Amino acid sequence: TLHFFLLDMQTNEMKVLQAVFCMLSILQLCHGVFSSGECYFNAKASCEHNGHVFDIGEAWINDECFQCVCFEPFGVGCCEQEKQPVDFPPWCEAIRKPDSCTVAVVMKANHKLPCLSGGKTRLWKSENDPLF
Repeated sequence: TLHFFLLDMQTNEMKVLQAVFCMLSILQLCHGVFSSGECYFNAKASCEHNGHVFDIGEAWINDECFQCVCFEPFGVGCCEQEKQPVDFPPWCEAIRKPDSCTVAVVMKANHKLPCLSGGKTRLWKSENDPLF
């Protein structure tokens, strides 16, 4: 009986190690895909968001624009979903559009004006239809 107990304990430890390795691999993948690269893991989090319960492996976008993956019963891993622009003039800044996970590069002096990179296409239909 002791032999089977030890064998069972090793099997459980192996499952935990495999799950941890899987979580770390997915978080590393998120880190490589998303340019801003911020990721975190919450071992106490539940796989629930806005009243919806997610199964292991399912993903959702949380209120902070992080893509989260359910690792029930081990917790939740999340990585920043939005890509951050990095090459724009100093008089411009990247900001997140209100109530959205979309990032836009706009003029620091006037957030209604986008920073254009020499393109001829207008980003809005008329003067009264600004970016925000």
